[in-house]
Amino acid sequence: MRRPVNSFGFTLIEVVIALGLMGLALIVLIELFSGALRLGKTANEYTRATAWAKMKLEEVMLQPKLPEGLEEGELPENYRWQLEIKKTEILREKYGDVPVPFELYQIKLKVNWKSGLKERNLVLETYKFLKETAGEEKI
Repeated sequence: MRRPVNSFGFTLIEVVIALGLMGLALIVLIELFSGALRLGKTANEYTRATAWAKMKLEEVMLQPKLPEGLEEGELPENYRWQLEIKKTEILREKYGDVPVPFELYQIKLKVNWKSGLKERNLVLETYKFLKETAGEEKI
């Protein structure tokens, strides 16, 4: 069957191809949107974990003495923390027999939480100088 020269409109095959392309574009857009939502949720979780870690580190840094060892606890919203404090001997190794009037402590804080099926964590590490007391001096 011949088409008249001045006819307007689309053939069936053109309509089917156009609908297929639109469907494919819609699937890609939905996948991009859901990926952005997942990334937003993950960023929010890391932001909360960072806030909890900062709060816990401030508590530790305000203590006049730091007990060495491992400590654990729970935070609201299913977050958990693990704090490891240990005295480092870096200064004594570097300067040998020279008396150093302070001690250097390594503080490592790990915040864990469950995100869907994954276990996520955030690790912060810092150091703190403490003045040695007279009874604890090691020369």
